[in-house]
Amino acid sequence: MARRIWGWIVAVLLAAWLPVLLITWWWNASADSENPFFPPLEQIWAQFQLNWVFANVPLHLVPSLQNLFTGFAIAVVAGIVLGVLIGASANGTRYVEPIVDFIRAIPPVALVPVFILLLGLDSAMRIASIAFAATFPILLATIEGVRSTNGVLLDTASVFRLPRGEVLWRVRLPAAMPMVFAGLQVGFQIAFVVTIASEYLGSGFGLGAFTLIATDSFMILDAWTGVLLLGLLGYALSLLFDLVERLSLRWYYGQKKLA
Repeated sequence: MARRIWGWIVAVLLAAWLPVLLITWWWNASADSENPFFPPLEQIWAQFQLNWVFANVPLHLVPSLQNLFTGFAIAVVAGIVLGVLIGASANGTRYVEPIVDFIRAIPPVALVPVFILLLGLDSAMRIASIAFAATFPILLATIEGVRSTNGVLLDTASVFRLPRGEVLWRVRLPAAMPMVFAGLQVGFQIAFVVTIASEYLGSGFGLGAFTLIATDSFMILDAWTGVLLLGLLGYALSLLFDLVERLSLRWYYGQKKLA
């Protein structure tokens, strides 16, 4: 257990070297800046502590995270369930995949005004936008993962006369999980972008709204603290996602090491 924890720590440190390098460069390069639109990082950091050490967390950070995780959870359930059912059906794949390809070609952010017309400007609109945008990468990855299930596994399930439902959830879905997680990662990135974009329109709460209001009001330091928080939050969530993936797919990564 201690060896595994040490391995995670080393992995995080290796992943953090580039952000640390960029922040160090930014700090030194902006130290003597007199441009009001590009203030020194030292000033941004001082304002960051005033804004985000508990002050605006309940008002702006918490609503954004609630919308993000609620919408993404809906997308995960919808994408995986539909993906397994469609991927296991030859006819389903043939008829549904062109429709999915057409819809996913539409930029997710472009659909936010449509959801505003349908649902108004409250959190339901944001959650629906996030869920809709994040569903399609997960759906397509699940379909492809289910379709590419190893034939030996399916033959073994047939020999043991497993019911169709058990074949889907005990054979096809576990075998598809590496590809499903690839879709989850893309879906989560899209969900994060749509979360911020949906807060630009008609919202007084959330990280996107905070950054937009600060920019429109020429509160340059506040706007930069919003951008900095978005970068740090996105990076932290990416590390958390990688950790969950490695814990969930330990068997897969162990198999790759043996190969």
